[in-house]
Amino acid sequence: MTQTLKIYDVDRKTVAAMPGARVLATYPAFLVAEVDDFAIDAVSQGRLTENITDQYVIDAAEEGIDTNIPRITATGEAIAHPQYRGASTLPPGPHHYLVQFVGPIKKAWLSAVRGAGGEIVAPWSGFTLVVRLDAKAVPRVAALPSVRWMGHLPYAARLSPQAAGRKEEIPDPLTPRSQYLPGAYAVQFFRRDLAEKAVPKIRRLGFEIIDFPPKLPAMIVRAKASAKVKDDRLQVRLHDLSRIHGVRNIAPQPIRRTANDQAAMIMGSAASLGATNASGLGLSGAGEIIAVCDTGLDNGDAKTIHPDFKDRVVAIKSYPMSAYYAPYVKNPGGDDGPADLDSGHGTHTSGSVLGDGISSTNLPGVVGPVRGLSYKAKLVFQAVEQEMKWKDPSYYEKPGRYLLSGLPADLKTLFAWAYQRRARIHSNSWGGGDPGAYDDQCQQLDQFVWEHPDFCILFAAGNDGTDRNGDGVVDAGSVTSPGTAKNCITVGASENNRPGSPGTYGRYWPDDYPSPPLHDDPLADNPHQMVAFSSRGPTGDKRIKPDVVAPGTYILSTRSRVVASSQWGYGRFGSTTLYMLDSGTSMATPLTAGAVGVIREYLRNKVNISNPSAALLKATLIAGAASLNGAQRPNNDEGYGRVNLDAVLVPRAPLGNLFHEGASLATGQQLERTLTLGPASGPLRVVLAYSDYPGPRLVNNLNLIVTGPDGVNHLGNSTAGATQFDATNNVEVIDIDMAPAGDWRMRVVASNVPNGPQPFALAVIGSAVWAN
Repeated sequence: MTQTLKIYDVDRKTVAAMPGARVLATYPAFLVAEVDDFAIDAVSQGRLTENITDQYVIDAAEEGIDTNIPRITATGEAIAHPQYRGASTLPPGPHHYLVQFVGPIKKAWLSAVRGAGGEIVAPWSGFTLVVRLDAKAVPRVAALPSVRWMGHLPYAARLSPQAAGRKEEIPDPLTPRSQYLPGAYAVQFFRRDLAEKAVPKIRRLGFEIIDFPPKLPAMIVRAKASAKVKDDRLQVRLHDLSRIHGVRNIAPQPIRRTANDQAAMIMGSAASLGATNASGLGLSGAGEIIAVCDTGLDNGDAKTIHPDFKDRVVAIKSYPMSAYYAPYVKNPGGDDGPADLDSGHGTHTSGSVLGDGISSTNLPGVVGPVRGLSYKAKLVFQAVEQEMKWKDPSYYEKPGRYLLSGLPADLKTLFAWAYQRRARIHSNSWGGGDPGAYDDQCQQLDQFVWEHPDFCILFAAGNDGTDRNGDGVVDAGSVTSPGTAKNCITVGASENNRPGSPGTYGRYWPDDYPSPPLHDDPLADNPHQMVAFSSRGPTGDKRIKPDVVAPGTYILSTRSRVVASSQWGYGRFGSTTLYMLDSGTSMATPLTAGAVGVIREYLRNKVNISNPSAALLKATLIAGAASLNGAQRPNNDEGYGRVNLDAVLVPRAPLGNLFHEGASLATGQQLERTLTLGPASGPLRVVLAYSDYPGPRLVNNLNLIVTGPDGVNHLGNSTAGATQFDATNNVEVIDIDMAPAGDWRMRVVASNVPNGPQPFALAVIGSAVWAN
């Protein structure tokens, strides 16, 4: 048996001379070699190595495709393979193939594929791309020396678990956790023109196209029932749909749903926001424009808006009901304006971002003003909730009378409108759909940030945390889209500090928390604890989510003045009608967006980085995050910890902060810098973050390596001395509790960058200075 290793700090000649080792490819920072099992110890002795054997398994079948077994030979012949059971002969014409390379993908290899007649369509996973080939190009690409394995992209891999009919993975459609538009499916294509050509075939299969936005390589279809096309054949029809040329993914169309005096103190903002003096920075979000996409904003009129937003609303827009709801409602395209008419959700979240608290002056029972952390920032608001006049009366019960039906099918248009109005932070307290899934909206989000690297998007993780098996521990894997995207900051909820608040998890949700300790636990008595209902990671491809957490129970913030007199969220606060209490990751997310506004102001004004990237904002936020109850991080409950502004913006002496961005790396390249730590031992935290190329898994893989004066290597998201690099996440953190004085070698290595070069950002906390 053999293993494939990535070996650092060694030349090709040395490895080639070792018995049992065969060099596959060389790069500036490392080389890749196939090593017999008996030679592993000798090759690894005294060297930094990474075993990358598992990265050659392709995630395109339930058990993964074993690429040690050939599927297409160098002559272009398809041969038997266990993961292609039941595969039929392909019809004439071009098809989409999985093409795997011998190692991390070089630019020259991509050029060779194109020269052989291949059209590189999309990344897939590891060292594998989706390539469109005709019959003549198949043998030419298969024969390239850089190509390790080829096989047709299985049609089954283009169906989500729900669309494929894997019943055990389908969430109960009757629960609020998983609501879908009945009979509707989102169909993604690899290219727009292929989607257009597919329209007649889609209709012949018994689907009607209910939305096909311009320029988007995706559409929403609805399965029609008729005498000829029975509903019990839907699964067959969906499998037939996946076989149409160009289809990338098919999934049920989800219905998106909505997911501060105490909170600001919990988030460590005393010094960051304090008066400008020896201990305070005087930050307030001044100069920032922050966008919020939510239900509505107070009365919807910027001139007469809630006093806490007076003169700070840059723009406000209402989005009419999206086209794909038309078959289900009596008011297609309905638009009841930007006012916050139903729950007051949007007004509450906006106040948590940037309400200035003017209406809370002298309000009994509050500690300081009820305001967001970016209380001097300006607001761009996008109202997406509309009243639904359903044809089927049962829909008024579920999914309900008011929905976020104004959300456009293409989120890039939503982000672009805010970006054009100079917003660089975008807060979203909504989500839903298949737990852990990377869907078309994740793809759109990642695409927009890839193309607009200074646009920082935040999403709520969701409120789907549950203990269904009754073991007293919240189950894993409930975070939902778009919070499952790579290039956003996904926010979970920790508890607030309001011990007098009523209710326990078991009282409110007895089916979700049937057992102690969760059943009897109050919602807001321990700010060092996760909220039980906060959605947990990992994502479907095992990425860490959420990224951070912030207080999310009984959050006091602004109340819409046009909601019903009986609408008070999670409760009233004293006699005021301008504020109310509410709970959810919906509340934690805008609090975090306000914190990001303060970070951006700091980086612009204190560090002189005029236009910080979203990656740098994310790295800085994570650098200050604090562990809940001392739990080892990262984990899939709290991610990298609870937001703490002071820890990164005003670290306690002798600690300081350092930042780096602007570099971009191609496959095999590395950035190397030296950190010199002061004479006193102390903590060192290094955070790498980058906005990855869009795709359902990590596409561009960067790795963080920090080597101490003692020669011990520390790898991102691993413990000291570990040898397994992270090939899953686009955030990597190294935490060292006691870092001795001396020079520390820090490297960012482009382990695999098929779509680059890849920019990145670094944030460092420690008693350190850059030595170079």
